Amino acid sequence: MKIYISGPISNDVYHGDAFHKAESYLKYLGYETVNPLDIKAEDFQGPDRDIRHWDYCMRQAIKLLMDCDQIYMIEKWEDSRGAKIEHQLAIDMCMPRMYESEDIERV
Repeated sequence: MKIYISGPISNDVYHGDAFHKAESYLKYLGYETVNPLDIKAEDFQGPDRDIRHWDYCMRQAIKLLMDCDQIYMIEKWEDSRGAKIEHQLAIDMCMPRMYESEDIERV
């Protein structure tokens, strides 16, 4: 089963640690993981480069999510605009959801 990892990236300086920790844990459980941190970045120029970069990454992330069977929400995902979009899309697609904050195995 392929699982997409979702959580705050833009406003979390430690997002790499959280995503890699979740990825290791999910692989340990036997999942094939899809990590949006693996999206190859494009180099945008100009005053709107941050907006264009976010838009590009979000479009790529949604493509990855649509190829998965399930989504895993890292803690504080509710603080992330992108993660909220991914979560709502998972709900709309009737995709099973796992939440780090409710994961009994990790407590």
